[in-house]
Parts: sequence; structure tokens; C-alpha cells
Amino acid sequence: MTNATPALLALLLVLSVPAITIVAAGPADGGNSAAETVRLQTSPSQTPTTVNNTTNRLPLSGEVRSEYTEYGPDLGTALASADDQLRIDHDQYTIVDSEFDDATDEERKAIIQAAYDRLKDRANELEQRERNATRAHAAGERSSAELLRTLLRNHNEAAMLSRDLEELGDRADQVPGYSLSGSQTRATHTTLDAHRTPLRSKLGQLAERPTDNVQYDVVVSTSQTGYSLAMMDGSQYVVETSRFDNRDESAPDRFESGEAYDHIGDLYPWASEFGPSFQDNSPGYYWADVGHDHGRLEFYFDSGTGDVYREIQELSVSSLPTDEDRTWISGGLRLTTTETAAGGPVKVTVVDAETGEPVRATLSVDGTEVGETDDDGTHWIARPLGPSEITAETDAGSVNATIDAAS
Repeated sequence: MTNATPALLALLLVLSVPAITIVAAGPADGGNSAAETVRLQTSPSQTPTTVNNTTNRLPLSGEVRSEYTEYGPDLGTALASADDQLRIDHDQYTIVDSEFDDATDEERKAIIQAAYDRLKDRANELEQRERNATRAHAAGERSSAELLRTLLRNHNEAAMLSRDLEELGDRADQVPGYSLSGSQTRATHTTLDAHRTPLRSKLGQLAERPTDNVQYDVVVSTSQTGYSLAMMDGSQYVVETSRFDNRDESAPDRFESGEAYDHIGDLYPWASEFGPSFQDNSPGYYWADVGHDHGRLEFYFDSGTGDVYREIQELSVSSLPTDEDRTWISGGLRLTTTETAAGGPVKVTVVDAETGEPVRATLSVDGTEVGETDDDGTHWIARPLGPSEITAETDAGSVNATIDAAS
């Protein structure tokens, strides 16, 4: 632990009130409104929704709260993460660094095992923190700003714990005839990696390097059984989804040799044709990663239930199959929406109603501004799960369109 730690801790105590610049749509008290909550039917199947000619998608179930959130630089997250760093450094110093050098080999083994057990407990705390925050958001007891802050805090803390896990492995190598189990530490690394997603990395970069004119419009959707976050990052549609009800750590492994890998084809038949990378972390879960023609898919499935409980997708919007166009005309403008399957992103095109020339227009979804059309009159948006109203506005006029609830 560095000499700067006491000073940093004192600073954190002084600055303990978080400052948040995330603005969520909806009531100021964080409660649900009719516009931001949609009831979805619970599917009898726990497997991802089947989508033709692209990757399947993991859905939410039950009553879902879904809304846009404007995410900007967040000092509160930086302070919370600094506090996590101090606590982790203190734990590591107390358990390992202060005793290791003067200990016998047997004592060193005990010290390392105690530190590893503590680290696994901390990893489990991340999971429980995530579930508590998700359920509070779904119940209207926590804002989307607070939920994103919690998930980003887990993202940062998981990186710190992964670093400490590597250092423990290095310490173990210093003890003759002793090492931490490779399968154990690999599984722990993978568990921590689940909290470090491309979407959270983007939010984290913005929190670390604040830029006044940069923000992300994130669709935050939750139920009592899970969450989904989605956003556009340039021409990439980025989405992560977690289903707590698909996880059962008490169930025995249902797969025999080779069956778990074959199960990937049952869950994601289109994507599995591209040759997934696969990791066996049983008992408990399996992990797979697939690079494919439309982007990248990463997912975790439970060894007992066989169901996917975490899914991460990065998809190029230009490659996604689309549904039929729908068009609205008003105020001298023609707005066309082109939807993609399974609640995926929507292409919005705005042109002059008479000439057909592309128009620069400001777009809003349910009153939240989400960007402007490009020179060709188009803009891709991540869509909320419920029915939504899209507004395109110029100095000359405006036009409204509707998109139905995601199916």
C-alpha cells in the first residue's frame, strides 16, 4: 500500500457525496410511468430468441422497465472506484504483503489461500450487488443513473481483482512445490471478466476522460430476473443482457464429455457455424466466444440448467437483416423506419417529402434527444423494449413516427 493511501482516503471522506451527470428519462423520483414500463409475456423457453440469418438474442422476461438514459462523465463513479481500490489495496496489504516475506513456506501457503478465498468472496459480492441494483431499478426504487453507476463500479472493481489474482499467482510460484489451481484461477478470471464488457468499457472511458460534447444514449431495461443494456457506438450496436433466473449453482452438471460444446449449436445455431472459442469452467458454467459475419457474440451458460445467463453482442448494423420499411409524412418531411429483429436497432431515414433529398434532422425518442441524421439523412438508434415515438425535427417542420414493442 502506497504512502499516498491515507491522504486519498481522507479526500474520499470529504468528497463522499457523489456527483452524477447521467440524466434519465422519466419521473424525477425514479418511479415508473406508463411510457417507460412495458409488460412482456414470460416465455416458457429460457433459451435465446430465435432470429433468422443472424445471432439469436437473450430476452428478458416478466414486467420490464425500459427507458433511454443520457450518460455523460460521472465523478461519482470515479470516487466509488477509488474507494474500491483503497479497500482492495488494504485487504491485499493486510493479508499478504505485511506477512509474506517473513513467513515460512507453510505459512505462505496459508496466507495465499486466505487471500484467494477473500478475493472469491469479493467476486461473489459483485454478482449480488448487480442483482440487488437491477431488482431495485425494476421496482422503480433506483434510477437508471444509479444502476449504470453500480454496473460500472463492478466493471472497475473486477479489473482490480483480476490484477490481484495474477499477483497471488506470482506469490504462489515463489513457494516451492505449491501453486494455485490453474482451473480454479481460470474460472475466477472468467467470472470477473463477465463484469468487464464492451459497453461498460465505453462508459468507463467517458468517466475517466470527461469530454463535454460526448455522451452515450443507453437503453436501460430491467425486470426482477435480469437486465439488458443497449447502445449505438458508431455503426456498432452493442448490447449486454443478464438473466439471473437462468443460473442455478446448486444444480449438478448436466453435460458429459463434449456435450457442452455441442450445446452451443442448440443455443446459437447460426453463430455456431463460425467455430466458437470455448472454455469449460464446470462445475458451474461454460463460456464461449464467437466472431461471425455480423460481429461478435460472447455468452455464459449454466452447467446445471443449460441456459444462457449472460450474453454480450457487438453487431455491425449494416449487416443485420431488416424488416419492411414504414413511412410517415408531415411538416414537409418523410420519415422512414427500418427495424431489425428481436428488438434490435432501428434505422431512421429523413428526407424532403417533395424532392426526396436527405435532410439533417434532430431525432428524439419519447422526448429524449438521441442524435442527428447524417448527410444521407439516416441515423441508427438503439430502441427501448416498449412502444416508442420517434420525432424528427428541423427548422422547417417536424414528423412523428411510432415503433411497436419489441418482440
